Amino acid sequence: MAENEKETFTGLAKKLSKLTGEQKRAALEMSASLAGVSLRVSREFVEAVPRAARILSADDLRNWAEMGRRLAMGNADAGVKFFAAGVAELKHVPEAARAMVFQICTRQLVLSSSIALETFELIPRLAREIKDPELFTDILRLAGEIANRSAKHSADFLRKTPPVAEAVKRFGEQSREVSEAVAALAANFANRTGGMTADLWGGLPDALGKLSAENAVRLMEKARQFLEFGGSVTLHFVASGADVLEKTDEVFEDWCAVLLNIAAHGNAVLIAFLRATPRFFAQIPTLKAENEVELARRVLKLTGEIAETDAESALAAFRSSAGALRRVSLEQFEEWAEKGIETKRDASAKARKSYFALETRQSNELLRDAQQGLPLERVQTVLRIYIEGLTGKEVEIAPLSAMPQESRIGDGKTIYLPSVVNEFNDEEMDFRLYKVLAAHGAGQIEFGTFEKDTPALKAAFTELAELFEATAEQLDAFSLSGYIEDVERGERALSEEELAAELKRRRRHLPKNSDYRQVLQLFPEPRLARRIFATMENARIDAALRRTYRGLRKDLDLMQNFLRERRPFIFDVPLAQVPFELLFQITLCGGATDDARRFYGQIVSEIETVVDSYLRRLDYSSSEEEEKRRRGEEERKGEEETKDQRPKIKDQRPKTKNQIPKFPTVADSLMATSRVYALFQNITSEEAQTEETPEKEEQGEFAYEDRSAAESVLESEVKREQKPKKTQDVRDLFNAWNELDDDESEPDDLQGAEAWSQNEMPEQPLEAGDVAFSYDEWDRELNDYRVGWSRVIEKRVRQGDRNFVELARARYRGTISSIRHQFQMMKPENLTRINRELDGEDYDLNALVDYVIDRKADGQQSENIYTKRLRKQRDVAVSILLDQSSSTARTITRNPLQPYTHPGRRIIEIEKEGLVLMSEALEAVGDVYSINGFTSEGRRNVKFYVVKDFGEKYSEEVERRIGGITFQNNTRMGAAIRHAAARLKRQEARTKLLIILTDGRPYDHDYGDARYAREDVREALTEAKLSGITPFCITIDRESEAELKDLYGDVGYTIIDDVLSLPERMPNIYRRLTS
Repeated sequence: MAENEKETFTGLAKKLSKLTGEQKRAALEMSASLAGVSLRVSREFVEAVPRAARILSADDLRNWAEMGRRLAMGNADAGVKFFAAGVAELKHVPEAARAMVFQICTRQLVLSSSIALETFELIPRLAREIKDPELFTDILRLAGEIANRSAKHSADFLRKTPPVAEAVKRFGEQSREVSEAVAALAANFANRTGGMTADLWGGLPDALGKLSAENAVRLMEKARQFLEFGGSVTLHFVASGADVLEKTDEVFEDWCAVLLNIAAHGNAVLIAFLRATPRFFAQIPTLKAENEVELARRVLKLTGEIAETDAESALAAFRSSAGALRRVSLEQFEEWAEKGIETKRDASAKARKSYFALETRQSNELLRDAQQGLPLERVQTVLRIYIEGLTGKEVEIAPLSAMPQESRIGDGKTIYLPSVVNEFNDEEMDFRLYKVLAAHGAGQIEFGTFEKDTPALKAAFTELAELFEATAEQLDAFSLSGYIEDVERGERALSEEELAAELKRRRRHLPKNSDYRQVLQLFPEPRLARRIFATMENARIDAALRRTYRGLRKDLDLMQNFLRERRPFIFDVPLAQVPFELLFQITLCGGATDDARRFYGQIVSEIETVVDSYLRRLDYSSSEEEEKRRRGEEERKGEEETKDQRPKIKDQRPKTKNQIPKFPTVADSLMATSRVYALFQNITSEEAQTEETPEKEEQGEFAYEDRSAAESVLESEVKREQKPKKTQDVRDLFNAWNELDDDESEPDDLQGAEAWSQNEMPEQPLEAGDVAFSYDEWDRELNDYRVGWSRVIEKRVRQGDRNFVELARARYRGTISSIRHQFQMMKPENLTRINRELDGEDYDLNALVDYVIDRKADGQQSENIYTKRLRKQRDVAVSILLDQSSSTARTITRNPLQPYTHPGRRIIEIEKEGLVLMSEALEAVGDVYSINGFTSEGRRNVKFYVVKDFGEKYSEEVERRIGGITFQNNTRMGAAIRHAAARLKRQEARTKLLIILTDGRPYDHDYGDARYAREDVREALTEAKLSGITPFCITIDRESEAELKDLYGDVGYTIIDDVLSLPERMPNIYRRLTS
């Protein structure tokens, strides 16, 4: 055996003799070094050397052997496999770069042998893909520098290299110039930040893919200048700068100048500005500016001027600029900004930032003052009288800006209109537009836009839920599983009864107290559905107004003609807006314009069919007497004959005065929305709109295209009309009533030291069934409201154990019996007799005698000869608002010295018992009431739990919700009071009472200080009082008595020292308040 081994080593020695002197020396030295680790590894190396020497130099052989030695020190088998694999793939690597390959891999071995081996296999593949040897060498050099700082990041860097190389190759003949600029930036970046270079490398393909070669070089060179502000700034600069160069490269230098100005104030605000940049430039095409470059340049100039004083205010102005420019012209925006610079120069930083962010009411009012046109306040009274005369109903007219988000669900009394109308530059025509908008607002009230829980709404909800929740297989085969017999499994198919029961079980039903908004949440893209619905509902209201109020037709027709004449040329409309423009033309402008019909003929036809089918039809139903008579005739003819004749009678009978016209309802608008939604469903949401490339434009905007029309009509063939561009599209005026929560701002998602908005809690996503509302919040430092500052999320309480209510009833059995008796005594007399009525259940004898006398005397007798009994009711509505903050988890006991015989009880449990007793009392007296709880995690996450709603029966389900109430988080009381008051305000009651049950003072993470919280609660209570609501606070915090007196007045609160007596005292307090 030893003799065979000697022969083997002899043969190896002959092979080694063919190497050059340097290679032979390197092989012998390294084989000896490897033998000190493992003879097996050394032998494998010697066997592989002759083949490797054809590719590697002597130095490369040493590097290769050293890498294998380090592998073998950890695992001999790994070393054997490494040398057995050889280096054949390294022939693709330029000779000058091979040393760097071993340097990188050897450095990575410190971290992980698997990463090092992966890199050793990856680099030859990169060499094959990157045809430019100089670029490849530069990349390896960069990887080596990164490896000296972080082995892991060097591996990440190399893994991200192929997309970068592909992006550079796209520039063709100019790729070398681009690659040099990229390599130079990466080299400087690596020298400064090391491992972060992999992050830069990962973002480059997207950035380069948007740019020309010239702009790519321009971006790389400018990014090197921003390296002085750190790697994180540079990463954001490259990403945002690519967007700027792609959309409006003429203002790139202006943008960079603003960045340098802001950079002097710190990296946090600079990064926030960079993050805000893509959104701003993406919104520019939607602003309908005549010169987009000039608009962007002037906004940037203004931002730079503000940054000289306050960088955070400059960022706020930059973020709010797009939203402001939708409302006013560029000149008016500049006037507003200049006024802010002048008036807020000596104000606090918070006041300046809030002004430019359009967070305060004062700031919004000043922006509105800058608007030209007819202000609402000048015609408000005239419009109110006009609507009252038109409809015979008492209404109020108010500006949209004064309307909290909650009120937009409609209180049936107030019509909200734009603060200014400047559509026609003619006061008379603007006033006529106001009249039409006001009539539409009145129509929404009269024709049930905001109706709830109707049979038609329930049916629409169920049908759309089935439509949008169905899978592709269900849509194709209606889910045959279970409906046919499975022969292989021997399962029986469902019977007809079982099938009907299964279908019924699967159906979703409209939640209680829901309107159209709940139905729109079923759509996969609720925002798109809401935009379509607003226009469809406007069309329904317009048709209903025309049928009901003939005197209004003249104004409706005149406005329709004017709107039609002023519609934009269809080729000037951004592609993403074309479907909405067509929809508006068809529904409110008397039909599509000629150019729109010629180019989008088939689409126009589809929309017209939907509108006519759902919104402009008029069904007739018989009056009650006619229906009874007809049914009687059918019954006499027999059941079979009735079945045959009933449809004919319904369809063929003439439309007489006894027939009642049935207008389409809001449910019809929702169904029409689903039809149009199917046409538009491939349109992305408005936030993500970007300009389409010419190739994409040719593919068409819709799921189908009227190709014959498109091919026959060219833009040049259609006669253009010069039409003025408006700062605000009239479509927005008609749809403003439905625009909920469209906040143009964006959160500050910076972390750590970069989070310049302190104590800001992130906005939590909505769960299924949640509804969010925005409310203003009072800021004592600004002495103004911050607009839409807090977000209240209305939620349902998770059901708990009903045993809690049963135990409470048992504990307070005697008390409950007494409460019921006392509250039943508070009920008014059940029935009262009303005489001389036009209709009733009995004759009024005195009126009947007068009737006979008057008839014989002059024939002018009164028809009011009946009497009826009416039920009198207490006219009281109350909302109980429960503080569910974590402080209610505290334990209270009667005797601290006897914890076992008198165990402690949590405050929240005692409060819940109070709710049980209050519910028993309110059920006995018959008052309308709701029970709600609240908690908060910052201003954007105020959670409002509906335990029992107005009009909802006190059922076992409500009892389980009471049992499920628990403690959590903080007490943002101002927002909760505003939401509870808004819900209570919609109740038709003479006395409205808001009872707040709390254990202490308001507190939240971002309230700032106790005084801020107290002042906001004071303003919320004042708002409630001004709207006719009486707030009353029940608390256990004796130390806060001075604050309570300040907030609620001398008689607006009570302090309960003995918390355990709370359940028994609550009903007595309520009786005192409502007696």
